[in-house]
Amino acid sequence: MKKNFLFLGMGAMALATPLFLSSCSSSDDAPNDTPVPYTGETVKTSFTLSVGLPKGNSTNGAKSNFGTRMSEDITQAQGTPVFRGIDNISLIPFAIKGNNVSSTDTREGDQNITLPNTTPNSLTNLTNTGNAHVYNDVSVPVGTNAFLFYGKAVDANAGTNASTTDDMFKYGTLTADGLSEATLSAVSFTPVAIAAKPSTTKGEAIATYLTSIANAKASGDNGKAWSDVKEDGTSGQGKALATLYKNFTSMTAGSSKNIQLAVQDLYTSLVGLKDQTTDNQGIIDAIKTAITNATYASASTGDKLTFTDAISGYPEDNNLPDGAATVTWDNANKKFSANTAKSVLDDGTSIAAMNSYVYPANLWYFVNTKINTDDAERNGDYVDNNSWETILGKYANKDATVQTSTRSIALKNQIQYAVGRLDTKVTLASTLYDHTGATVTPNNAGFPIKSVLVGGQKAVDWEFVPVSANDAPQYTIYDKDVPTGMAAISNGSTVNHTLVLETAENQAVYMVVELENNTGKDFAGHNGDIIKNGANFYMVAKLDPKSTTDGEVKQPETSTSLTKVFQQDYVTTANLTILENGSDVANHDKGLGAAYNVIPDLRTPALSIGLSVDLNWQTGLTFNIGM
Repeated sequence: MKKNFLFLGMGAMALATPLFLSSCSSSDDAPNDTPVPYTGETVKTSFTLSVGLPKGNSTNGAKSNFGTRMSEDITQAQGTPVFRGIDNISLIPFAIKGNNVSSTDTREGDQNITLPNTTPNSLTNLTNTGNAHVYNDVSVPVGTNAFLFYGKAVDANAGTNASTTDDMFKYGTLTADGLSEATLSAVSFTPVAIAAKPSTTKGEAIATYLTSIANAKASGDNGKAWSDVKEDGTSGQGKALATLYKNFTSMTAGSSKNIQLAVQDLYTSLVGLKDQTTDNQGIIDAIKTAITNATYASASTGDKLTFTDAISGYPEDNNLPDGAATVTWDNANKKFSANTAKSVLDDGTSIAAMNSYVYPANLWYFVNTKINTDDAERNGDYVDNNSWETILGKYANKDATVQTSTRSIALKNQIQYAVGRLDTKVTLASTLYDHTGATVTPNNAGFPIKSVLVGGQKAVDWEFVPVSANDAPQYTIYDKDVPTGMAAISNGSTVNHTLVLETAENQAVYMVVELENNTGKDFAGHNGDIIKNGANFYMVAKLDPKSTTDGEVKQPETSTSLTKVFQQDYVTTANLTILENGSDVANHDKGLGAAYNVIPDLRTPALSIGLSVDLNWQTGLTFNIGM
């Protein structure tokens, strides 16, 4: 992505930013745009925000294809982009000896240059070529020869960070720390937990409900327990009850939706059991009574169960996906537990802690640059029909230092996006088979896509580079703001956009697509686990930049070798295909045969992979991965 220049002048301080990234306040507001001044010896300037035009019209080559995962107006993806704006701008001045600011350098002065928040506007508010807007009375310390620039896109309101759950899903969010500290080692940007302290009320109620069902026994002092039923042959009276008990206590998917589907199946099966022994019928009646305990559920005509509020809406009450909720049966103590911490299921599947799910990143910008200066005013250059190159060419001193005579300053390096973007598209093979080899037929609308989840995210430092500590927490982005009607179909879904933080070199990243089983039938997924009709299921894809399989990784034609799945200023496109998983696949463990009914921990080194991946980076890597 083309980065852009930031200018100071006594005259003007101009920030050239790609059109699709930022916006400027109207020039009518300029007289009131008064930044926080420095104390000590400074040069007073005005600040001009300059925004690059879309590729194809731009005089500086700025591109307009970078947005966010949200709708077109939020992503600035219109044919003629409309700016979101930029706020939380901090310019940190330095006097350095090297070519760039390093982590050991200390700032000039005791505070940042804080610019006023801008508001959304259209191109008509800017000069038609330079795209500039002026802020007056910017004070810059004498001796400055380099800057760090930080800023983020305007959320719902300029100067106010997204704070409601809906806004944080819509715009994304990061916790920015240390921008006003004296040392850069204090600066960090950390993903924000969706449920830092998950509510467990409904989860615990679900566990209590399931436990009461599993421990049902016939009435009377010597009533027989469901758990005591033994198989009495391949089709004897005890066979069905024993099998139902085994299946019920093997359940791991713990969302309200999954529990209701499972309990409904159990209830329907019990209603269908006829001609039982007295003991077995007593057990059946006890189980049905436990299921229809008025605290938790009721049965209507046609034996349809309705859950009460006590066990409905979990883990949605924590704003988490269904697959984040799991339950575990403790056979020794004969009880179910709802898991919120990291756990491992009986089949070895590792489940992440609920507090490790985070909102997507929001749109930050960053540059580390030296400056050019001029003793002449440059305000007159910021007029219509003056190209950006023309303006840049007027600065006389290269790699310069601010003097008392300095009246215009230009940041040499171009401003860039501090985050990356993941574009996801999902396609179905023409024929699909489950883990047993049975054909699975989606309806004509395909499998509805509910969300995209991305693992391997870590906090980043002052340069937006991931922290390197081995024990640094890893997070999973949960992006549920997918396009309306997004569905996996044979010719491909619409594209979802997710903002992400940069990952380390050669680090493989696991991602998950959450889909809904709308086939009208259950099917068998990973390890034979049943994906209930109406339940959500989860397909895992591995994005590996170091794969040596022929054709899986293709470097861009116009770039040096790239080694990061997600990189600042780049778009990663994941074209995911759910494979056929046909008769030629051993154990049918690909495609839908690898579907999970819960979300596996995306740090797990050996996951069941059910998607084919063709990853394309805009000006970056291309992946063609069959899984």
